Amino acid sequence: HHILKFVLSCAGGNGMLTPRTMTSIAPSKGLSNEPGQNSCFLNSALQVLWHLDIFRRSFRQLTTHKCMEDSCIFCALKSIFAQFQYSSEKVLPSDALRSALAKTFQDEQRFQLGIMDDAAECFENILMRIHFHIAEETKEDICTARHCIPHQKFAMTLFEQCVCSSCGASSDPLPFIQMVHYISTTSLCNQAVKMLETREKATPGMFGELLRNASMGDLRSCPSQCGQQLRMARVLLNSPEIITIGLVWDSEQSDLAEDVIHTLGTCLRLGDLFYRVTEEKARQSELYLVGMVCYYGKHYSTFFFQTKIRRWMYFDDAHVKEVYGAVLVVGHTDNINQLTVYLIYYL
Repeated sequence: HHILKFVLSCAGGNGMLTPRTMTSIAPSKGLSNEPGQNSCFLNSALQVLWHLDIFRRSFRQLTTHKCMEDSCIFCALKSIFAQFQYSSEKVLPSDALRSALAKTFQDEQRFQLGIMDDAAECFENILMRIHFHIAEETKEDICTARHCIPHQKFAMTLFEQCVCSSCGASSDPLPFIQMVHYISTTSLCNQAVKMLETREKATPGMFGELLRNASMGDLRSCPSQCGQQLRMARVLLNSPEIITIGLVWDSEQSDLAEDVIHTLGTCLRLGDLFYRVTEEKARQSELYLVGMVCYYGKHYSTFFFQTKIRRWMYFDDAHVKEVYGAVLVVGHTDNINQLTVYLIYYL
């Protein structure tokens, strides 16, 4: 099949999962998407957030927030999480959250009822709205609130800078925060070819380095105009527990789908993903693939590793299936805690 868009999410752990850490979770449920609703993008983001153990547990502990009444994404998310946990229905409606999203972003004309939208952007914006509801007093780009799940668990705090190895000049550092690390599939495949030309064979540890090389961007002139052409280097300043990788396609029609699939790795080291990481914890972190959201035929669906039954699940709106066979080979599954949108890696 021609997969036009991936959403990968990874998480990592510092040891084996034990029954004590395996939070009880209700049997997997589907989410309705009636003709004309076009809610598959939201349903994929919801399945990711619900099945990410660390998000579900942390969100459950939040009890106070700034309520926006009928446009309150926090309340709508609390409600559907309660239905995931306690409802006897096998298929749940996501209408309340869909409506809250539409009202919240009405001025921007995003996520409007009946209109198809992007799953990664939906995922990001739900996280940012949770920040607004629980930590409004701090800005999105500098939030250090300990109870802010989006910034404590998902956010990558970075700065970009060019440093010339010839004359030593450097550009001013550009600090920013990102929830999803976007990579061009064309650049990813080009870098994979270059790396394989210099090595006898691919190794499991190549994926982080491959992503780093693919995200360095175009060449830029040295800040002191010494004649050197440089690439922007990204430095990670924190140690996120969940990393989300978004693979961006240059067009709706691409012949790179099979090549992209062959480049994917199930283990991601933060020390390989960025030019430099400043925290020792981040340098030692190994994160494991726990989820993937795919876009094909103008429709989103989700693969997810469910920790309670230790199986990969497939979510296509109301349809939920257990994945049999080696659809996704993950390796050391004892280290995997959860899964989310695009490529998701978890500590």
